Amino acid sequence: MGVQLSENLTLFSRADWGADTSLPRRGHRVARDARTHVICHHTVMPDGSDNSPNVWETEAEVFNMMRRLQIVRRKDLGADVPYNFVVFLMRKTGNVFVCEGRGEDRTGAHTKGHNTRGIALSFAGDFHNRSVRDEDIASRLPAIADFLIWLRTDASHPDYGSYDPMANLGEFQPSGRQVFFHKDFKNTACPGRRLESHLSTLTFR
Repeated sequence: MGVQLSENLTLFSRADWGADTSLPRRGHRVARDARTHVICHHTVMPDGSDNSPNVWETEAEVFNMMRRLQIVRRKDLGADVPYNFVVFLMRKTGNVFVCEGRGEDRTGAHTKGHNTRGIALSFAGDFHNRSVRDEDIASRLPAIADFLIWLRTDASHPDYGSYDPMANLGEFQPSGRQVFFHKDFKNTACPGRRLESHLSTLTFR
């Protein structure tokens, strides 16, 4: 299962992680040229199975968390993953799993005023209150950058067919960074102090 986008980067579709198809797919279609920026979040839902709350060991753990994310905000955001994609830092050095939430072509429910033009990448875990080694984040930045490159140039979801590249993704940037943080738009700690310095260096190149 999953599509290998680069040596250390695997993308899993909703079908791969077992999204509940009895629940309606939320969000509406967005034109590719409307996408202008990436917003980073964290789920604030750590891995509780061991002593590495922000690093994930198995596909089963990842898929279970995605199924939880599909229903955990049912009352306020509806029964679907609110983010476009969810990023998991995996135990293997440098390895990253990315799971489709709303996907690249649908609106999210993540950042007020930015759910159409902005694409949300949410990091699975609690990167504000729970520990993670700097090297566990830093070693995975190249794979995360690979995903940004794929998203802007090659994203083509099998449910929709082939579409033009998101050529405008990354045109709208905060000062000194290429990706936004949730806290840039709201009084929040998201995506967490342990992620911020690393994501500040993330680029689309």
